[in-house]
Amino acid sequence: DVWHDRAVFHFLHGSERVWYVSTAAHAIRSGGRLVIATFAHDGPESCSGLPTQRYDADGLSEVFGDHFALTHHEREVHITPWATEQPFTWAVLERRQVSRP
Repeated sequence: DVWHDRAVFHFLHGSERVWYVSTAAHAIRSGGRLVIATFAHDGPESCSGLPTQRYDADGLSEVFGDHFALTHHEREVHITPWATEQPFTWAVLERRQVSRP
């Protein structure tokens, strides 16, 4: 019913991202929700030594749009333990109706 991700998707690139979207689409039933937080466009370009992808709500809607509809989004600025700011985009996406043959 609910898939929650706050620290994975923004680390994925290319075919990893395609796999993630496909896996989420297969795992979440029609009407279920995907709650996701990614680094915002002005967020860090890397984290923990890894390059990141950064998104706004429109970008997430585009990536997940074949399977999900964006129903809510917010911006949050997370303050790390080292007192640095990490802007996040939070989104709630609803699984579109799955048509079965």
